[in-house]
Amino acid sequence: MECGFVAMLFTPTGPGRTLAFLVLFFAVFACYVLAVRQVLGRADGTGWTIVGLACLFRLTFVFAAPVLSDDLQRYLWDGRVTLDGGNPYIAFPASPAGAARGDADIGPLAHKEVATVYPPAAQLLFAGGAALGPGIYGIKILVVLLDLLVIAVLRALLRERGRPGLRVLIYAWNPLAVTETAWSGHIEPAATLCVLLAAVWIIQKREAGATFALAAGGLVKVVPLILIAPLLRRIRARHLPIVPVAVTLAYWPFRAAGRLLFAGLREYADRWLGNESLFGVVHAAIVWMNPTPGLKAAIACVRRSVPHTSGLDRLYGYVYPIDLAKGACALAVLGFAAWLVRRDVEPLRGLYWMSGALLLLSPTAHPWYFLWVLPWLCLFPSPPWILLSGLVALAYANLGASGRAGEPYPWIRLAEYGPFYCLAGAGWLRARLRVRRGIGGAAAAGTVDDSGRGRAACIARPAPR
Repeated sequence: MECGFVAMLFTPTGPGRTLAFLVLFFAVFACYVLAVRQVLGRADGTGWTIVGLACLFRLTFVFAAPVLSDDLQRYLWDGRVTLDGGNPYIAFPASPAGAARGDADIGPLAHKEVATVYPPAAQLLFAGGAALGPGIYGIKILVVLLDLLVIAVLRALLRERGRPGLRVLIYAWNPLAVTETAWSGHIEPAATLCVLLAAVWIIQKREAGATFALAAGGLVKVVPLILIAPLLRRIRARHLPIVPVAVTLAYWPFRAAGRLLFAGLREYADRWLGNESLFGVVHAAIVWMNPTPGLKAAIACVRRSVPHTSGLDRLYGYVYPIDLAKGACALAVLGFAAWLVRRDVEPLRGLYWMSGALLLLSPTAHPWYFLWVLPWLCLFPSPPWILLSGLVALAYANLGASGRAGEPYPWIRLAEYGPFYCLAGAGWLRARLRVRRGIGGAAAAGTVDDSGRGRAACIARPAPR
């Protein structure tokens, strides 16, 4: 695997030149799959060799310039603004305050007109990395250190669940985890670390700590705030105010930005779209049904018939297929979260399922987003998800394409997601057949039945309020 990683560094990669990278990536991924099979066939071992090699894999990339993403340039911009005492929610590159900075060495920045989308804890990480220097590499060093902490916490979580420590390999050696953190420098490990700490603490019945950890993760990226849903039955109501209090205190130093505090996130929600899965299916179905004229007519009818309904005019902007698809998928996520709470699904499995649902229903599913589900595969090994963690690299086949019309390979999503859904569907059918034959069902479609009978396999509910 190490030879493959080194070869990636010496292979010219860029817009329109990703074939060699993809060949090397899938060669490394094939070696990784063989290693996963070996690990899943063993029930003992400490995994220190696995951790050592995981460190080596990351060191291979940490001082290499990123070629698959330019996000690190924006991280560096935000970090330098914060270090200089500025407000990154006001001084974005295309703003008057940003233009006055004149940071010529930052390099080309994408989306210069958009205020930063990153919450305050991410800004703290950017500032710390920018202070370390030089350039983007200080941030990459912090990201790699946080990723190694993710591996350490995963090992602790495996011990809590009575699982072999060797299974940390499923995350630690995954080529996606290595390249997206050590090479591209994406900050998912910072938020993932908080979610995993919340999982450990919910097992240990430290509800306040788990709630704060999810709030802290949500201040790096928004996803952990949604992941609180599977834990609601295990967290007492008196601890829930920790979340809004932590968010308010974190944003308070940046309050001068006013409405711009969340302008970047609103822009992201409105404009970003790419590499989507189920969202693409929902969108295509709505386009085929074409409900927009009927909805417009319904709004106009209500406006004519009911007085004082001028406020409904703003709905005209949300009756187009893309917005209807986003609304439908958002409702599906909320419905799935409610189902998890109602069924009182075991919290760690709930976190795993919720992470997967968010990825599959999201309008944007960049390859590094799949790092959210990857740690849970150490606890709940799933062939479909492990396969998908490799196939998502196909999203880089159209690297550098500008917009939807510029994407030259319409087959990418079919090749990327098709095997995943086929394998998951086959696993679900096998599970149903086993149930009907009285042999017993599997835990989930495509998921190895590995419930773990350790002391934390069944987490007790909190005492009655």
